[in-house]
Amino acid sequence: MGKIALFLPKEEMLYQAHNLLPDYDLDVVEVKQTNPQGVLTEAKRVEEEGVTIIISRGLQALLLKKYTAIPVVEITMTAQEMGLLVVKAKQIVNKPNPRIAVVGFPNMFSDMSRFNELYDVDFRIYFVDNSDEIQGQVKRAVNDQCDLIIGGESVLVITEQYQIRSLYLTSTEESMRQALKTAERMDYAMSVEKRSVAQMETLIDYSDNGIIQIDGHGNIVSANGMMEGMIQKTAEEICGSHLC
Repeated sequence: MGKIALFLPKEEMLYQAHNLLPDYDLDVVEVKQTNPQGVLTEAKRVEEEGVTIIISRGLQALLLKKYTAIPVVEITMTAQEMGLLVVKAKQIVNKPNPRIAVVGFPNMFSDMSRFNELYDVDFRIYFVDNSDEIQGQVKRAVNDQCDLIIGGESVLVITEQYQIRSLYLTSTEESMRQALKTAERMDYAMSVEKRSVAQMETLIDYSDNGIIQIDGHGNIVSANGMMEGMIQKTAEEICGSHLC
């Protein structure tokens, strides 16, 4: 079983994680509130401590996937969670068919394509690829005369400047539960693969036959002792050579 770390943007998500963790077969070594400025430093630290999977959300998850080698499980808002926010937004605006916007990173959301029909709203989605685009997308939503904007902390700071109503992108335990389930499946798959590799290495090392391993391009990547004796060369000498 591998070690798991959770890097979460909000304190309320820490409570959600702690409430749910007893239900899952995971070796969670750290649950910490982090921000985009420090999450990569935290990832480097836990990687040195043997963490094999990180669970995170939004921009922090994107940064971790881009700049670290540790597998990342992204916490994604479910359609039901987003539906609850849209219903709350309608109550705040309190008018027929309000124009509701959501501003955020694509990896934070599940499918919202049918929200207009489901909730009787004019639902607008403004995705960003990095934090520098948030200001411009909020401005677009304002220019499109949206009645309310749903988003994270960075979005809400900008909506205050435009004096437009907003709603924080808060999640329930549902999205956290899905992320933990995904991490559990990923951890199991990694454990199975690790055992398979170890068994194969043992088989190769103790085989009475000469065995070499090649990659998809036909290049030698390893050889057992029996093969070294047969060709009178070490594995180091032949690794990287192309098998004709």
